[in-house]
Amino acid sequence: MKTIEVVAAIIEHEGRILATQRGYGDFKDGWEFPGGKVEAGETKQQALVRECREELGITVVPGSVYYEVTHTYPDITIHLTLFNCTAKGEPQQLEHSELAWVLPKNVTAYDFCPADKAIVAKIAAQANAKIKTERLYLRELTPGDEAELKTFLQDEEVMYAWEAPFTDAEVTAWLTENLRRYKADGFSFYAVIEKCSGKFLGVCGPLIETINGERRMGVAYIFNKSCWGKGYATEAAQASVNYAFGALGAEEVIAEIRPENKKSRRVAERLGMT
Repeated sequence: MKTIEVVAAIIEHEGRILATQRGYGDFKDGWEFPGGKVEAGETKQQALVRECREELGITVVPGSVYYEVTHTYPDITIHLTLFNCTAKGEPQQLEHSELAWVLPKNVTAYDFCPADKAIVAKIAAQANAKIKTERLYLRELTPGDEAELKTFLQDEEVMYAWEAPFTDAEVTAWLTENLRRYKADGFSFYAVIEKCSGKFLGVCGPLIETINGERRMGVAYIFNKSCWGKGYATEAAQASVNYAFGALGAEEVIAEIRPENKKSRRVAERLGMT
């Protein structure tokens, strides 16, 4: 299958990012970041300067690479490189059906083209992060996360300590309960996003555990099995414990774990819990 090189620009102005809406092609009306195909004999930076001049009537100066992603469509594979850019001039609607300056925290509200979705996930996680670690962002869950949650909450191997994987209705109820807890307690399970890829790895966070009728501060975590053995659970859980003691003022943090759940017990032990 043919692979083509594509470039795009992150252009910021007053805390907002420029997004453009396609007016043609297979993904007409889909949103994307300004840019286009690298032509023969061009560097990526030269292609981006040309594309932004043709599409928007502006001059961009490409800086560091923000993200790279490869996405395969049915008939072609694209390798997309996204650059942080500065821009001179006011963007004009020369080829797109609409332009929008989008707050990073709201970027997921726009229907971006498939190749851009991993970039959008990274931008949103970075903007909405409650907790940050060396490799991870932890942000509040949203209704749009349900499909990602099903990839591990409905996995029998992941959910063995819960006796059975969740049904569709149980996943919906679990997500709804966490959204309720954000309003009631101010925190709960957070989505764990890998910084470098924007991938949804699992959930982790401080939350209120009710034990023998007593409300106690706890930490809990569930990760997609593709992430096991890489230290993500320990990293996210340690950051959640620190957040509970620091930002939330907890005097004690517990982890309620079934004795047979050996993987979770090992994580708790690495946090110094006994």
